[in-house]
Amino acid sequence: MLDETDRGAAQRHFSMSQWKQIQQLEIRLLEHVDYLYDDNFPMDIRQGLASWIESQDWETAANDESMASVLFTNLLSQLERVRSREQNFLQRHNMKIIQQQLQVKYKTNPAIMAQVISTCLREERRILSSTCMQEQGPLEKSLQNSVSFERQKNMDNRVGIIRGSVQLMDQAVKYIEDMQDDFDFRYKTLQSRESSDRNSEMMKQEVTTLQEMLNRLDFKRKEILSKIDVVIKEIDNLMTSQLNPELQDWKRRQQIAAIGGPLLTGLDQLQSWFTLTAQSLFQIKRQLDKLGELVVKVTYESDPIPLQKPQMDERVKYLIYHLIKSSFVVEKQPCMPTHPQKPLIIKTGVQFTTKVRLLVKLPEVDYQLKVKTTFDKDLPPGRVSRQFFILTNNTKVMDIEDYSNGCLSVEFRHLQLKEKKYINGTKGNEGLLSVTEELHSLSFEACFTVQGLTIDLETCSLPLVVISNVSQLPGGWASVMWYNLLTDEPRNLAFFGNPPRATWSQLSEVLSWQFSTFAGQGLNKEQLSMLGDKLLGQHASCSDYQVSWSKFSKENIPGKPFSFWMWLDSILELIKKHLLPVWNENYIMGFVSKEMERTLLKDREPGTFLLRFSESHLGGITFTWVEHSDAGDVKFNSVEPYTKNRLSALPFADIIRDYKVISDGVVPENPLKFLYPDIPKDEAFGRLYNSQPSKVYPYIPSTLIPISELRSNSSTTPPSCQSPEPPMTPGEFHMLNEQLCFDIDTVSLQALPFAETHSRKMAQWRAVLRLDAALQGCVSRLYEGRLPREIRHCLCVMIESQDWDLAAVDANKARTCLHALLVCLEEQWRRSVQENNILVGPDLPGMKDYLLKRFQDEPLNLAIILSECLKEEKKILASASEAQGCGSPTPEQKWSVLDDKVNELKRHTSEVKKEIKSLEFLNEKLDFIQETWQSQVEQHVGLAQSHGLMEEECLKKANFITQTKQMVLQQIVNILKLADQIVMTLTDVELPEWKRRQQMACIGSPVDTCLDHLQKWFTAVAEVLLRVREQLQKLQDQNKKYNSTATSNLPGPMAETEKFAQSLFIKLLTNALVVEKQPLMSSLPQRPLILKTRVRFTVTVRFLVNLPEVQKCLLTVKPVFDKDVEEARTVKGFRCFDFNKDDYKVMDVDTPGGGLVAEFGHMSLIESKGRPKGSYEQCRPGVTEELHIIKFVTGFHHAGLECNIEASSLPLVVISSTNQVPSAWASVMWCNAVSTSEPRNLSLFVDPPPLNWEQMAQVLSWQFLSVGQKGLDENQISMLRDKLVDDPDGLVHWSKFSKNESAWIWIDGILDLIKKHLANLWQDGSIMGFVSKERTRALLQEKQTGTFLLRFSESNKDGAITFSWVNHSNGETHVHAVEPYTKQELSAISLPYIIYQYSLRAQRQTARNPLLYLYPDIPKDTAFGRYYNSSEMSASTKVSDGYVLRRLVPVSVYPTPPPSPPRETDMMDIDMSTDTTQLFQELFSDLLGLPGLPDLSTFYEETHDSSVSPFSPI
Repeated sequence: MLDETDRGAAQRHFSMSQWKQIQQLEIRLLEHVDYLYDDNFPMDIRQGLASWIESQDWETAANDESMASVLFTNLLSQLERVRSREQNFLQRHNMKIIQQQLQVKYKTNPAIMAQVISTCLREERRILSSTCMQEQGPLEKSLQNSVSFERQKNMDNRVGIIRGSVQLMDQAVKYIEDMQDDFDFRYKTLQSRESSDRNSEMMKQEVTTLQEMLNRLDFKRKEILSKIDVVIKEIDNLMTSQLNPELQDWKRRQQIAAIGGPLLTGLDQLQSWFTLTAQSLFQIKRQLDKLGELVVKVTYESDPIPLQKPQMDERVKYLIYHLIKSSFVVEKQPCMPTHPQKPLIIKTGVQFTTKVRLLVKLPEVDYQLKVKTTFDKDLPPGRVSRQFFILTNNTKVMDIEDYSNGCLSVEFRHLQLKEKKYINGTKGNEGLLSVTEELHSLSFEACFTVQGLTIDLETCSLPLVVISNVSQLPGGWASVMWYNLLTDEPRNLAFFGNPPRATWSQLSEVLSWQFSTFAGQGLNKEQLSMLGDKLLGQHASCSDYQVSWSKFSKENIPGKPFSFWMWLDSILELIKKHLLPVWNENYIMGFVSKEMERTLLKDREPGTFLLRFSESHLGGITFTWVEHSDAGDVKFNSVEPYTKNRLSALPFADIIRDYKVISDGVVPENPLKFLYPDIPKDEAFGRLYNSQPSKVYPYIPSTLIPISELRSNSSTTPPSCQSPEPPMTPGEFHMLNEQLCFDIDTVSLQALPFAETHSRKMAQWRAVLRLDAALQGCVSRLYEGRLPREIRHCLCVMIESQDWDLAAVDANKARTCLHALLVCLEEQWRRSVQENNILVGPDLPGMKDYLLKRFQDEPLNLAIILSECLKEEKKILASASEAQGCGSPTPEQKWSVLDDKVNELKRHTSEVKKEIKSLEFLNEKLDFIQETWQSQVEQHVGLAQSHGLMEEECLKKANFITQTKQMVLQQIVNILKLADQIVMTLTDVELPEWKRRQQMACIGSPVDTCLDHLQKWFTAVAEVLLRVREQLQKLQDQNKKYNSTATSNLPGPMAETEKFAQSLFIKLLTNALVVEKQPLMSSLPQRPLILKTRVRFTVTVRFLVNLPEVQKCLLTVKPVFDKDVEEARTVKGFRCFDFNKDDYKVMDVDTPGGGLVAEFGHMSLIESKGRPKGSYEQCRPGVTEELHIIKFVTGFHHAGLECNIEASSLPLVVISSTNQVPSAWASVMWCNAVSTSEPRNLSLFVDPPPLNWEQMAQVLSWQFLSVGQKGLDENQISMLRDKLVDDPDGLVHWSKFSKNESAWIWIDGILDLIKKHLANLWQDGSIMGFVSKERTRALLQEKQTGTFLLRFSESNKDGAITFSWVNHSNGETHVHAVEPYTKQELSAISLPYIIYQYSLRAQRQTARNPLLYLYPDIPKDTAFGRYYNSSEMSASTKVSDGYVLRRLVPVSVYPTPPPSPPRETDMMDIDMSTDTTQLFQELFSDLLGLPGLPDLSTFYEETHDSSVSPFSPI
């Protein structure tokens, strides 16, 4: 263990900034630091902005583009600030250059910068952590050896020598070429001379000279070939002995870095060596090619080039082939952005990233290098039980990285895996390995072509673990660690068939890396020794002891329900999320056994405590303190461990500060005095305390106190059902109320809106959903407090198929009907599980539990409720129908009429088709008679007499045909007239009505927005129009084929008719493109039309004309942002946006619904820098009032028809920060409630029109219906009206609603509170909600004492709830209200628990729970009993598993009643002048039921200090 000197040094060490600690390291470690920083992140920036850099969350920014963009901008601003203060001109100039370089590198991708900085800081922490270790582990030592600077220098020298030799050989080849050209010229000159001159002396001398030149040429050729051979051998040796081993070393370092080891470096150096070697080989290849060209010009007997060049060519190609093939590497192993520190684990359906790189950079490389990814390529059958495929685009083109050293790479950022479905239900070889032991791989392939060489490249990732649930993540990470620790094989997928053992020295080093990676500080020797004791027991002292895979990750720790790794991983998660400041201060001893802690504490001062991780709980931390009795006995107490759930509500340092113990006969006090060994508690944790005054008037303060009770065995009593008494004095309560505050982010899983799966089968319920808001409110009130409306909605088909009237009087029938509902829920749940959409759909298990708890014993009650509700629904529907009257038919009636018209249209078209078919038959018959009659006359002389009669008969038939054609043409005209009426109804009535319903649905209305009817009508009419055009074409063809003067008057009307049909068809098509699902971010599923820059959103368009002819056209839809928006050109400062990439989709048939759709699932926006210079800046609305649209453009081309088609989204709001969401949603609601015309008014908020209260109330009620399954009732609407409307005309103005007074922000906070913590209470009507203080007093003052109601705080803008209760005493009536509970408190304990446990202590009275009846007179336990959580309600005081149990208790102290008459503002005018000592004694005498307590005046004197209240929690 750390002695006191070491601990003090460690404390001083961790109080320094990280960069100051780095600067104090020894030279050996500083060399490693120097290796971290290069042009990607210069050390000058690290030095100049050290404090600022360390205060930012770079790890989160690396996976959040918007946050990275903000940090990048801030970094440049900080750099500019430092540069402006710099006095040295040279330094200022250098910083300017660095600033410009950063802008060029990271402007388009700031997340890369965040990732670089995050990696550097993490590696710095690892280096600092290693200084605390007595010695480095074996793995780290071996890795340091592998990156020896001596080896790198040697490699640089060898590569440089080879490169220089190749350059010299270039000169030698050039010299040989010049020599050969000279020889060739002289030789050809000699040959051109006359034969008579050849025997002359000059000629002989010339021949001698040529022979000498040829001899020199032969020598030079042999010399250059010899040199080339030597260099080739040197390159071969270099690749074999150094280059390939260096690459393998880098890959091994990559494995180790993946599991938390030292930072992976050296790839740029490898690329330099690979590139220089490749350049040398290609240059040698060109030299050999050149020598081959020389042979063509000049060769001779025993020429060395033809003899040696082929073998050299083959060797060079072989080396190039292997060099290029090995240079294709995975630079970044597959990793999910959500878990950047746990690579090689992939969850199905979650995007992951990976990056491959080519280490050879040649100018002549074809940069259109396509890389294809394949999952589990060439995997032997039966090797794995599950098979997967890549869901997204798996091919990308390599490109030059601008922000790096220009390497050729490609990064896949949006890959996703999906498991293959097996029709026969058989997956494969199941049961051999667990899911997290099953290894997979991701392969990458490309085809490399350069200088006539084609090389197939292939590489693969390290083995991956594929999970389907985040609960499998710890097991998956254990597999990744074990594999990469123990083997350097790149693809041993059968590794866990027989996993090797690890030595404890290896394993302990990797475990320390986990803490340095996730918690910022590794484990010291003592902590590792304690871990060894836990895992190995008596073998812990042996560093070479072999640990099996099963013992590490699979076998449970003896006596515990979890394995060693699961226990350790839960501790890592706890530190990372809740204990990081305390851990990094070195205050957590951590891995201490109970026996060891007693040894450490027994000789220490009373109140000395240490912090250790629980051995019996997953992810728990506890503190143990020592006490000494008067008899000299030593006692040790350990509090029940705090897990992440509790630490989410209270910071751990605050728990230590505020912790209280109630013990027999002892005043409640904090037993924690000194952190081991002897550091005063406040000195150790003082700067970590989260103290903030919290005085909220006129409420009674309430706070949550961590307490434990210690009782002697004789006085232990069973748990009581009564509310607990407050364990502290009024003074302590007051101080805690000032000091205690919470600072956590509550995260809620938000389910997507429930899709109406059975929309076609809904009969009565579907009609209900189409009612207006007022009637919908009546329907909601039918079910209010009786049956959740969600159950009615989800089970509408089954409910309407049962005879509830009979069931209401027959218990057996009622039980049968209930069983049918439960079976239906079970079937829907099974289908949701199969389709993996549990989170998307409704809470089916919750509905089932509700039905079982409420109606299993009394099914008749359910039958009676549903029988009555169904009857009332019919009455409401009938009244709605009557109200509309004869002139205003119901939608069903209108749709029925339209159906009849469309069917009539189809029937007439079918008849016309038959008529034209018969016309064709008549024409053919007449034509046959006319053509064959003359020949028959010639053969039969007697027939000539009948010629006149025959002509007359033919003329009659021709006239009949003409009349029939005219009749058919008239029928077609009638069809088109009817079609014109239908098209007008569809485009001018039905489609706008649907769009209006969609507007309302976007802002929460439960109306039906199904497009099936519209699509059916559009498709049917379009098909009729196409068929009409075909029949008209047939008529024209008949006229041409059977030409006659009698039909010469038809072409004109036919052309007019065809033109009319074409215009109708085009009108139908231009209106057929609709935005079926408006733009929506998945993080805000109930708030469409709000888009955040750089965050992906989805939008779906549908083409309502779904015909085979249209499908064959392959309609390509392209989205355009703010197309033709006038404001973008005229409003000064109007923000302009672009899509992050050019995107288009080809419309395809959606299999489940059969619609022709295009879904854009990966779109995001980026802001354009240029802004228009408009004219009226003073009228420019705010960011959340600025409206935009997305237009979707396509074109139709078929059979000579061409038309351009557009559809527009509803106006949307673009934000850059999540805190703008509430204001943006206010704009969306207002816009869609006010604006109904097209085109949309994007300047609406320049002068926003008011809303009448009826509209506003309807929209607000929908918001509550969306989040809590229950809208606002008439009383709540009336209360809100009083708060929002001050206009005599009953109008709500935009400024009052969302700007100046911002009532909406208050309402939105309440909505968020309901959604996260109060949904059930809101749904069952327990929360009255919007009640003013005056109204509260009026409601409660006539009720019996203890009656209370729940209402939302009017003063807390973030959403808070309080309860007010009435008390009658001494003839006076007082109404009290507790300090409102916010989301922070309710994330720690539920509101029913607070109501159950709430305790109030008034002056000279016993502590009690004042809450008895929920307004008007419902007993508290009847109203909230079903929500009580047994684990929360447990008040057991016994010691369990050696731990003292603890709990949070909501308490208030109210010493003095308010004066009479009661005023709510007076109720908090608390008289604190009463003797606090007397109150203290009275309070705990009542609480503990003791005959008396020690003299508290003595206690006061002993603890009193002029600067600290004696009752403050210290």
